[in-house]
Amino acid sequence: MRFVVFALLISPLAVAAPVVPVPVPDELKNPWPAEWEKEFQARGEKVLKGMCAKEKASGQGGRTYFENEKRAYGFLMAHAVAGDKETALKELQKEDAQAKEWHSATAGIDYYACFTLKHQMRKYFLFGDQFDPKYKQRMFDGAKAWTEKDPLRRPHPAFKKAGDGWGPDVKNSWVDVRGTENLFLMRVTSVYLMAEETGNEETRRLYQETILKYAAALYRIGMGEWDSENYHGHSVAPLLNLFDFAKDKEVKAAAKLCLDYMCAIGAVKYFRGAFNGPTNRDYSHPQPFGGSAPAMLWLYFGDTPLENTAYESDEVHVLTSGYRPPAAVVELARKSLTRPVELFASKPGYSATTGNDLKSPPEYLETQYFGRTFQMGSLVGGTTAGKTAVNGFKIVATDDKRGAIAIQGVPGPDPKFVGSAKYVEGKVSGENRVGQNGELAVWLVKGGESPWVWVIPQGVGVETDGGVTFLRCEATMIALTPINTSEVVVSDELTRSLAGDAKETSWKGHKVLSAKGSGGKFCGVAVEVGEAPDYKTYADFKKAVLAKSKAVLNDDEARYAGASGRSVKLKFADKPVDTGVWRDGKPHDWTAHAKHLYRTDGEKPVVEQAWLGGTLTVRAGKKTFTGSVSEKGAATFRNE
Repeated sequence: MRFVVFALLISPLAVAAPVVPVPVPDELKNPWPAEWEKEFQARGEKVLKGMCAKEKASGQGGRTYFENEKRAYGFLMAHAVAGDKETALKELQKEDAQAKEWHSATAGIDYYACFTLKHQMRKYFLFGDQFDPKYKQRMFDGAKAWTEKDPLRRPHPAFKKAGDGWGPDVKNSWVDVRGTENLFLMRVTSVYLMAEETGNEETRRLYQETILKYAAALYRIGMGEWDSENYHGHSVAPLLNLFDFAKDKEVKAAAKLCLDYMCAIGAVKYFRGAFNGPTNRDYSHPQPFGGSAPAMLWLYFGDTPLENTAYESDEVHVLTSGYRPPAAVVELARKSLTRPVELFASKPGYSATTGNDLKSPPEYLETQYFGRTFQMGSLVGGTTAGKTAVNGFKIVATDDKRGAIAIQGVPGPDPKFVGSAKYVEGKVSGENRVGQNGELAVWLVKGGESPWVWVIPQGVGVETDGGVTFLRCEATMIALTPINTSEVVVSDELTRSLAGDAKETSWKGHKVLSAKGSGGKFCGVAVEVGEAPDYKTYADFKKAVLAKSKAVLNDDEARYAGASGRSVKLKFADKPVDTGVWRDGKPHDWTAHAKHLYRTDGEKPVVEQAWLGGTLTVRAGKKTFTGSVSEKGAATFRNE
């Protein structure tokens, strides 16, 4: 059993000493400067204080129906560390709402729902020694019964008949069967830990093999639920459990390399508390701290004037773990690199990594541009239409007060779905494609009468001149040139609608820009971003764009010549990979693009990972991290 002694806070509103985390073996540590650790602890203290002030411990333990523990247990563990400890420990041991119904075979302990499992592991391993010995024994006994055989699809005594919902009464399994990547990780790490803890060796070996295969796939084809603004943090948390509490050295090392990887790919999109696109399972969050990815990663990366108050309860996993990302990864997140620089990335199909499908080719091809004051990223396949959640275009720009702001757009009618369709029909007008060349982009949708909407913070200046709409951010300037559409202008009606939706209060303080296609087969927009020292002032940028830039549409082909002298041309194709993109007159080679999961230009790329290569390298801030996982899951790493 692993345990840790916490330096407790005197009250939920008075911060004292920092949390003492689960210790890390020397051979698995990523070295951190003392100043970083001090900053991390300061952020952690504020989060714990905020969590304890936001949710009282009393009554939280009664929120246990199905997976409601995914929030309640996290806040209770925060109280156990830094608030009302006595009440929190009692609430964590309250009887589950379905103890006699769904969980009778596991001593009344909920080992079913994945979101519950994520917290049950830290609850047991971290706080179990402070529980009533009888309750702790019940957790052990329940886990032993649960892992006696593989719980996945094991016939469940509560099963009635297949139907709607996700409980064992309709899914006939001893553990949650849902297959999203974050839930997969919650399940496999939890079953492994409890099989190891209770001595069920056959199940332990089975899940060890699954975990090692996953680590090997991650380092060969990347993450299927890639860069999910909404779920990335929910994948980090169960891996922290595995890293902190696994006894097997091989599994523990694999967990460490998986965490390194997820922090590294998160660092690519992280920008001063915001999170850039493109992203898979994007739920159209305002920025900064929109969703679990930037909210969780901020604890490690910081680099923003704002303090996060958007607690999802997974923060307690980060703050009680001894894991720290590689120094090079933190420097990448803080963009400690020579900019501007462009990154080409490739992403797998959704189930490829969890299904260990190494023959699956790249499904999404990304271009990411790191400017000095902004990031712009796109997929050649654009924002996917239909019941999907892939966001194909986004810009984040620096802001002294907020850290960063987002400029989000979509060929569609509804600003509440500006990032992706979020599995709702009709929110993306049709198939669309993006060609990007550094700070330039051309975005076309198949549908010449398509509406377009953009959502931006109220503080961003908007001016239309010569048919071009200029967005004036704090240090970043953006020109939106219509391509067979009306001018992009502020819509008071859509702005009121967005701000007035009680369910979308986070969008308050934003405004909506809109345009409408003029007819024919295609319409779209050309985007150009400017910053100093390329342009001394906003007036200089505007003057250059109006004098030099030009957008032309010929049937299915659009070309934009920018004020910078660079150009980008896009020829629409039904398949994204067949889409023609010319950058400064040269055709972009998608076959060569797809040979790497990540690669920037130069002899020593900032981020480098070959498709099927098994090794990730990050170079930033005069630091280098190299992580490798063999085909059999053996993990090695080096920090320089």
